[in-house]
Amino acid sequence: MDANGARHLLARLSLGVPVGARFEVVSSSPGAPLHIGDTGTVMSIADGSARLSVDMHGIVDVDPHAVTLRHLLQRTA
Repeated sequence: MDANGARHLLARLSLGVPVGARFEVVSSSPGAPLHIGDTGTVMSIADGSARLSVDMHGIVDVDPHAVTLRHLLQRTA
């Protein structure tokens, strides 16, 4: 694995939720634009940032180390 792949993997592991998954915020640093209980979908993860589609807030870019997310399981009919 090259250095870029390692940084991407570290960001993905820090975030705790894969791209395309639904999430709930369980903790957030004071400077982060998210609040505990916010939900949404992970759109992409890059070096040092994650792009999230947050319900009721729109698209937000955050530092993956500044928030902790919990993977929400989607219900099937």
